Amino acid sequence: VHHSHRSGAMMGGGAMMGGSSRVGMIGGGMGAMGYQSAVAYSAAPSCEESCLVAACGGDDGGPGMMTYVGSGGSYTTETTYKYVGMLLVIILVVIIGGTPVTTTTPKPEGPPQDCLLWGDPHIDTFDHGFPNFYGEGEYWIVKSPMVSIQGRYLATPFTNGLSATHQIAVGGEFLSGHTIVVGPMENGQIAFDGQVIMQAFPSTFVQGDIMLSYNGEGKLVDNAQGHLMKHIVHMDLPLGVHLQVMRWANHLNVRITMTPRAGGQDGTCGNFNGSPSDDTTQAITARGFAQRVPPDELLFHMQAQVGPGGKTLTIADCPPKKRQHGMDVCKGDQPAASGKLLESCIFDVCFAGDQYAGEDGLAESEAKS
Repeated sequence: VHHSHRSGAMMGGGAMMGGSSRVGMIGGGMGAMGYQSAVAYSAAPSCEESCLVAACGGDDGGPGMMTYVGSGGSYTTETTYKYVGMLLVIILVVIIGGTPVTTTTPKPEGPPQDCLLWGDPHIDTFDHGFPNFYGEGEYWIVKSPMVSIQGRYLATPFTNGLSATHQIAVGGEFLSGHTIVVGPMENGQIAFDGQVIMQAFPSTFVQGDIMLSYNGEGKLVDNAQGHLMKHIVHMDLPLGVHLQVMRWANHLNVRITMTPRAGGQDGTCGNFNGSPSDDTTQAITARGFAQRVPPDELLFHMQAQVGPGGKTLTIADCPPKKRQHGMDVCKGDQPAASGKLLESCIFDVCFAGDQYAGEDGLAESEAKS
């Protein structure tokens, strides 16, 4: 097959199934077996033409020849080259290789749900399982490719050695490398990238599309506990992730609202797959999330110094008289409480004190029984 190259103004297109195609001032084409282009020049082939021939592996088929093209046309130089390469493949590679590659953030999957943490600590997962974890240290609450949330659980004098949620840290790719940490009222702070913020009450903080506010309003509040002073940190974050962190004297109650992340997620708030059956304490422990966060994955500045581990107690360890007292206190603050929510309230009153009946009620009133 011969490749015919002819200079002139390229204004049209044609195709043929073999042989050579000739054009003057009005044509150019590429067939399945032959290729033709038209490039204007005066006396000598341009650099682009020479490169094209070299790329195709062609050779000069002979000296150029001056040809007169049509009425009103002009003399052009016509040179014929042999086609021996894979020009079509080269063109396709260049076209495909030149296509810009774009990346997008994976879309969330499914409707948003809440995960609640309260007391020492009790958890209502996104799928409404109710696991309990008593160990001290830092643990994954939500671990996903984009969103990272960790909790620090510590024993306090007010919980008789039982661990409670002491701090929560939020970070990950969706915050572009930023980290937010919230602690309790008496021995904690609100920090952004290690710098203390929102020391006044109420107050707000904005950094790009990260919006924080600190006030006494929020869904965690219900009218039955209107006598308690609330200090709530609200986080409105990218990807539709929202947190409400209720700060008590020595511990936190937390609500996390988000959609299940593309690529999956897991942690003490569960794997968000729509099934509560695999959000039990045993199932989450088997997946490795009852182990402390390794230092190289930590959102906190450093690991906390903790004892050999929190006590593992059940409601059966509460003496009958104290358990009845817990029942009375919890029902007084939460008349509608029942099932696991009532049991968790009685547990906290038994081992941590009466104040937990009211404090837990702010979270439990929103949990699913």
